[in-house]
Amino acid sequence: MNARTSTLTGFVVVAFLGTGCAARTAPFDNLDDAQMTILKLQGEQQAASPIPGGGSFPFPGGLSLPGVTPDQLLQQGQQTWQQMMPGVPFPFPGGAGGTGTAPAQPKYNGFVILQQSAGDEDTRSEILDLFGDEESFNQNRQPCFTPGMAVIFTPPDGSPNVELMISFACNHTQGVGFQWPYAASGFTPESGNTLRNVYMRVFGTPPPPTGS
Repeated sequence: MNARTSTLTGFVVVAFLGTGCAARTAPFDNLDDAQMTILKLQGEQQAASPIPGGGSFPFPGGLSLPGVTPDQLLQQGQQTWQQMMPGVPFPFPGGAGGTGTAPAQPKYNGFVILQQSAGDEDTRSEILDLFGDEESFNQNRQPCFTPGMAVIFTPPDGSPNVELMISFACNHTQGVGFQWPYAASGFTPESGNTLRNVYMRVFGTPPPPTGS
């Protein structure tokens, strides 16, 4: 093999290695050693609707009283109980004779956390590969956003977290605390299926279907 042939062979090898493994887009390019936390959120199971006048109190079957907060309803119920049953302790949490207010459920960015998992290295790489590739996203998204899953990457060097909120029903994602690097944030059919498989593998149940 002469010098020219050897040089050309070296160029071919370098070119092959350079195109064989595309680099991820920042900030997903330096998170292989980050701690990952996957959250199952209540956003898509029970999306909150803003109610004028201070919220709503949920009842079985999805009924609510517009403009009445849980505290207001509890206070009204306690007053009515005392009028009808004088001397008998109010039996519900928060009232006289009750057991106290139920502990608040943990939340992430205002959405109730139903479950959480650390995942594993393969799942972390799968998610980073997906979000680190612009071709995972398109403009096919719904105008809503009710996140059913969040993924939090905590780098070991103390740099800021990279956090993602994922809405299956609305078919798109949002970055938390960093500028989204792509022009689109809707999931392609392939990337949407990958994330649904991750959700099912981690939590054991399928996420809500993608909106049409």
